[in-house]
Amino acid sequence: GGLLPAMMLMSFLLILEFKGTHSMRQRAAGATRTPRVNARYGIRARLPRIQGRLRIPMQLPRAIDSSGNDGTNVGANSSSTGVENQGNSASESVGAKALQEDSGGVPVEDYGPSWWRKLPWGNFVTFYDVETVIWALGLSTLIRLVIAEPRYIPSLSMYPTFDIGDRLIAEKITYRFQRPPNRGDVIIFEPSEGVVKKTYFNPFNDNVFIKRIVAVAGDTVEVKRGKLRINGVVRDESYIKDGKIKSYEMDKLTVPKGYVFVMGDNRDNSYDSHVWGPLPVENILGRATWKYWPPSAFGEVTRADALTQKE
Repeated sequence: GGLLPAMMLMSFLLILEFKGTHSMRQRAAGATRTPRVNARYGIRARLPRIQGRLRIPMQLPRAIDSSGNDGTNVGANSSSTGVENQGNSASESVGAKALQEDSGGVPVEDYGPSWWRKLPWGNFVTFYDVETVIWALGLSTLIRLVIAEPRYIPSLSMYPTFDIGDRLIAEKITYRFQRPPNRGDVIIFEPSEGVVKKTYFNPFNDNVFIKRIVAVAGDTVEVKRGKLRINGVVRDESYIKDGKIKSYEMDKLTVPKGYVFVMGDNRDNSYDSHVWGPLPVENILGRATWKYWPPSAFGEVTRADALTQKE
């Protein structure tokens, strides 16, 4: 759904913020690497070290004798000259290394560890950018698997509650830690085996249905004279299309343990439990809680679990 890119972007920004805070703490502790802005090769910002990048030689002060003359004392002069030569040699070697390793104004070591730079892409894709993207993808996937996931409505089986193209959030916490599925919950689930054609490669898990639970384990379900009856009581379903079921009737059925009975709100145009039977609870992926698209319909997905005596 459209919310998945937003979740990935949020994860990406959170990781960048964490890594930026970590870098600031390293600098405060005296770390040698600092962030810089690299507009050409990456989004990870790192400031270069002044020596080598700007190629400014580090000059050491010469020794000054007691008379104030610079270099008049032979011993001091020779000593200072030796130190100066060593400093100049070190700065020249660093500058030469920077000239050799610098690629497009970016020190080579900033692309990542040495093993990364040996890879074919190691000198134009930074290890740190790839690391950040992987963390963002991992975090967004974890959120989708454990906490909540976005879904879109591809059919009219839940009309008028949901129309084609509507988008919603399905949370996954309630059934894991708070309570079992109840009547009136709108759920997303994987259909039972044999309900849809089996696919051996489906990384995006597109075979997901959305229906409303009308009965739980131990309940009796039947459709008679256009009305749904649960445990012999007619259910008040003002939210369903046309307010009644026109196209079929169903004999009384008892929902077995570990199952629920699900139906679409568009009862006459829904491929649901009245066709293929009760749904195993273990197939439930989450509970629809919020509709976020279209904006005019933004709000909570209401439950419909009230039973009223009609006859």
